[in-house]
Amino acid sequence: MSTLRGPWRAAFALALHIGFFALPIGLVAGLLAIAVFTFGYDRGSGLRVALVALVVGAVLGVGMRAVLRSRNRPRGVALSRSEHPQLWKAVDAICSAAHTAAPDEIRVTSEPNAFVREDTALLGLRTRARYLEVGLPLLAGLTASELRAVLAHEIGHLAARGRLTAMAYRASTSVERAASDLTGGPTKWLFGGYARLYSAAAGSTSPDLELAADAVAVRVTGKRAAVTALRKATAIEFGWREYAESYLSMAVSVERTPDVLLGFRAFMENSVRKPKLAERAKQAIAAESAGDSGHPTTRERIAAMKRMSGADKELDDRPAFALLRNPRKSVPVLEDRLLVDGLGPRMPWPELARLAGAEHVAHQASLLSSAVAQSGITTDPAIGGVLQAVHRGEGPDLVNPVLNPGLAPDRIAEAAVDTLTELLGGAVVDALVSAGRAHHELDWAGPSVVRLTNGRPLDPDRLVRPAVADPRLVPGLHRALVDLGVPLNHSRPPAEEPEASVAGLVSPVELAGSRYDMVVTDRGLVLLPTTASTAQRLLAGAVARAGRAERKQLAELAATPVAELRERRDAQWVDSRDVASARLLQERRGWTLVLDLYLDEYAVSSLDEGSVAPDADGAASAELRSTPDSMEHGDPYSGLGELMGARMDIDDQRDLTEE
Repeated sequence: MSTLRGPWRAAFALALHIGFFALPIGLVAGLLAIAVFTFGYDRGSGLRVALVALVVGAVLGVGMRAVLRSRNRPRGVALSRSEHPQLWKAVDAICSAAHTAAPDEIRVTSEPNAFVREDTALLGLRTRARYLEVGLPLLAGLTASELRAVLAHEIGHLAARGRLTAMAYRASTSVERAASDLTGGPTKWLFGGYARLYSAAAGSTSPDLELAADAVAVRVTGKRAAVTALRKATAIEFGWREYAESYLSMAVSVERTPDVLLGFRAFMENSVRKPKLAERAKQAIAAESAGDSGHPTTRERIAAMKRMSGADKELDDRPAFALLRNPRKSVPVLEDRLLVDGLGPRMPWPELARLAGAEHVAHQASLLSSAVAQSGITTDPAIGGVLQAVHRGEGPDLVNPVLNPGLAPDRIAEAAVDTLTELLGGAVVDALVSAGRAHHELDWAGPSVVRLTNGRPLDPDRLVRPAVADPRLVPGLHRALVDLGVPLNHSRPPAEEPEASVAGLVSPVELAGSRYDMVVTDRGLVLLPTTASTAQRLLAGAVARAGRAERKQLAELAATPVAELRERRDAQWVDSRDVASARLLQERRGWTLVLDLYLDEYAVSSLDEGSVAPDADGAASAELRSTPDSMEHGDPYSGLGELMGARMDIDDQRDLTEE
């Protein structure tokens, strides 16, 4: 099979795919034929064979129905021809050049990429609808020519070098999607094996398809636009993540709606940010490897495009969103529907940065007051009182309550300095902002700048850190704060206990002989008596409707506020602060998590007596085990690692058991 290439490989993969449907039909038909033949000689034996044929047909039918119900639903917001004729005209021109039909819909999504998604029947053998998806970030980060190149590449997948290659690729994506949609049980196990077999059979069609799609992009837009678009798309992926984390998060925190698209364009075009993103993209492309997917790397694709014949075409350097009708009106509507629906009234970025900065430092001042209150140190939570405590050498003890309990011992001292510097610096800026002596100024190159009323920037970290690290320097910091006009009696009420957020869940796990849904949060573990039996879990793996119902139930559980989960009947809570150490044993058949707990009078966990094994020193241990039918939702294991941190010792014996 490794010697097959191009259309021959695609034809082999499609023959295998058709055989996937023909085999069960042939098996049942053969059993029925045997039943008919046997019935003429022995009616009892014929009836028994017929019954076997019916049972086999029913089992295969249930499994096949679960697989075939997988659908590729449209995402994002549709852009109609009448509303955006210029974009549709560009897409029609690309389709004409690629000799393929136009998509049924063009849709805008919030992702930093573009796709042609096909809703298919019979696992890709028949197409129901085609959706061309364009990421909103691409409309801001690319020029009109570069966007055409990206769309030409995606549309080129439909043309490929032949119908067989395109059909084999479509079947491959349909099989992968169907396999991922199955939740568990024998159907997922059996179909997962077929999915791997088909992927191996169709693997070499992927490079042909990608390079053929790149040829379409070069033919439509020219080499320069196609190569630049490919490189810039990588930078946009990096940029969009940073933009969302550093800037869109500000909008969420103050519940205001910014100009998302224009902001991202300003972010990408910033004179400091732009070369850094370009360098990151260059390094990522250079380090990219083909891996097991068989896809050509970006570096290989660029080299192939440069070797293609054809002259460059005139570039359209307008922003890509210029292809939309009246972007000043249509873009905000798209943003509201995709990203910031219900976030709050619109606000320009400079004002939003000022408001978000003020709220952030106010929260830091509240956290500082909380640390003082929980530390047991007798001092005023105001800035002046904190300075006195630091001067007495009590800074590490003061900030200890807000440190991550999972920190490694050798990192605690450094973390104490960093955390106290951040909270005290925030309180100082909060005092200046409250007094009208400073404000936050938007900076697309990095975090917002604290600007004093005299126009000078203020770096709170540089101001505060030396004295936090060396208490002998506190008097100098005191004088500097007085000179700046910082009210040393400034403080905020202590912050409320933060709401725990769910990282994921595992359902079910065993604890002391009982089965629970384990919800992993950033504050601890919630254990809820599970409502699903093993038989129901196996049914969920075999029947699509049951599988969807099971996934929906787990999603609803993960979306429920943690405080509400903890209030449920028979719920148990393992607080991270009560965990002394953890041991995770990983084996092929599952995992075991042993938690050593402090359950003295200061403990905040709530565990049933039968769930833990106490010892004479007031400590206890709890042992959690996975089950053969355990299912995951979200990212529970990563969340568990972050929750336990250096306290968790991992013993991975999976390789040893394989031997």
